[in-house]
Amino acid sequence: MAPIHILSVHLINKIAAGEVIERPASIVKELIENALDAGATAIDVVVEDGGKKLIAVTDNGGGMGPDDLAMAFAPHATSKIADESDLFDIHTLGFRGEALASIASVSHAHIRTRRSDAEGGCEVNASGDTVGDVRPCAAAAGTTATVRDLFFNTPARRKFMKTANTEISHISEQVTRQALPHAPVAFSLRHNDRSIVKLPAAASTAQRIADAFGDDLADTLMPISATHDGLDIVGLIGPPTAARSSGKWQYIFVNGRYIRDRLLSHALREAYRGRVDPNRWPVAFLFIQIAPDRVDVNVHPTKIEVRFQDSRHVHSALLGALRDALNKAMLAPTAILDDAEIAPLSGADTTDVEAPHQSLRDAMADFFRSAPQRQPHLTFPQSPHRDRTDAAPAAASPAQRAWPIPHPQVAAPATTAPEPSPAEGLPSPPQVLHTSAIQVHNTYLVVAEQDGLIIVDQHALHERILYNDLKRRLADAPLASQRLLIPKTLTVTAAEADTLTEAGGLLGKLGIVVEPFGPASVAVQQFPTLLTERKVEAELFLRDLLDTLADDETADAERALEAVLQLIACKAAVKAGDPLTPAEIEDLLARRQALEKGSACPHGRPTTLKLTLRDLEKQFARL
Repeated sequence: MAPIHILSVHLINKIAAGEVIERPASIVKELIENALDAGATAIDVVVEDGGKKLIAVTDNGGGMGPDDLAMAFAPHATSKIADESDLFDIHTLGFRGEALASIASVSHAHIRTRRSDAEGGCEVNASGDTVGDVRPCAAAAGTTATVRDLFFNTPARRKFMKTANTEISHISEQVTRQALPHAPVAFSLRHNDRSIVKLPAAASTAQRIADAFGDDLADTLMPISATHDGLDIVGLIGPPTAARSSGKWQYIFVNGRYIRDRLLSHALREAYRGRVDPNRWPVAFLFIQIAPDRVDVNVHPTKIEVRFQDSRHVHSALLGALRDALNKAMLAPTAILDDAEIAPLSGADTTDVEAPHQSLRDAMADFFRSAPQRQPHLTFPQSPHRDRTDAAPAAASPAQRAWPIPHPQVAAPATTAPEPSPAEGLPSPPQVLHTSAIQVHNTYLVVAEQDGLIIVDQHALHERILYNDLKRRLADAPLASQRLLIPKTLTVTAAEADTLTEAGGLLGKLGIVVEPFGPASVAVQQFPTLLTERKVEAELFLRDLLDTLADDETADAERALEAVLQLIACKAAVKAGDPLTPAEIEDLLARRQALEKGSACPHGRPTTLKLTLRDLEKQFARL
């Protein structure tokens, strides 16, 4: 073992930088926190090349004098705590005092500042382990902190940085996290001379959310407010129907600080249990105020995690407040019907509706009862030669909707009741092979086999079928799509607009055409036929697609395509709670026989469970 020795100040600062500075967004966070602690009412962030070349944060806060500026880059120099007791009475966002020293150790840093009551300003340069002399200068009241050439002296760290678009996306998110709990403060973010975020001072958190994410989201939110034993909880939460495919839409703040906490996330998920699909996340903006001595914010270098003195109390209070708000709200979805859709459709998406319990007798009766008036739920990708993109297609017959994919070596079924004739050029329905199959709870298909029985999850199986079919078809041609008679509009951020631009080739393969529609919106002009037939709303799908693409920043084009195909298959597949006709049940089971990787859906959930006769005999104590 080597002898113990004291590390150099330079190396200490670099180690601290490794803890505090993960990427350019980390620097933006630290500098904005300093500006907020200084009482700023306007904060402007300018970035070049995703923060690799330049980060500049300007505020109109209290500023610093020459003596304070001389100490700013010293390790663990701070004006926010003085002794040990202050660690348990934190009222500021920053307090450690290592941020500026860490930043300067891996960049060329510069600060120009002036106190509002001073006639002139002052400035200082710092780079690596060298801090220059403080010099007088002309400056506006407030502070401008500039960071150039991040990681110039640590190339190993620099090579791990992502593309400029990825880094600016993280910076934009960091600005948003700081802006949400500070509505009276104006924020702006520019990247390469292009405005990314522009948030004027707002009179309320609701207005700040609307400015940041658009009125479409803000108008759906419901207020939440509760006080419990010194714990204040306020915020806005989305209805179950507004749940997203990503957890990024859950913003939780404690004493104005954005945090990630498993306990609070668990309370949020529990409050929505039974109201949303388990694979989706409710939208929430929650602001918790608690006495500083009841929460420790000093447990993580970036202060993104906290430790509560009484975590059970906080969890219980939040869960109760959420449940109370949800129970008081009118959560029944509003039906929006086109003029041509006056009659209710039985094929509506019921993802967020609990399926009614159905007795085995009722299930058997449903199975043997013919229902020619019921619209089939099963749809599959159209053949490329049937693609129509110039106009909305005419309503398809049940045969066209249910059986557009050939089934080699499968004969047409014998039936006693007349069936609609398939359109010319389309194959007949597959042969009925599972006369003992029944649908239970409009969710599971139970099939007797020679050595036992199998239970099939109809959604998972249909999702796997669609996914495999989509992959095969995309190898030859883009997905069949149709032009929407009325384009669907969606409010997007500048970062999301960039994501759509980058994903243009991917969208083209999927048959999706998205065009700019105003300064902060896009319009979906063309949409896959498979999804329109399942009445999937284009704007909601595009929102989920953006979340999917943003979730994995390391994904290459192939992985991104896989993720989006999984999303399409999930959206288009028959849902739990959808009643199926006997012919549809047979079609699913027939396709299962030759299905590649048919034991699991694309997300990895099992499609089928098997119980052998021996398993049953054990359960009934016959062995």
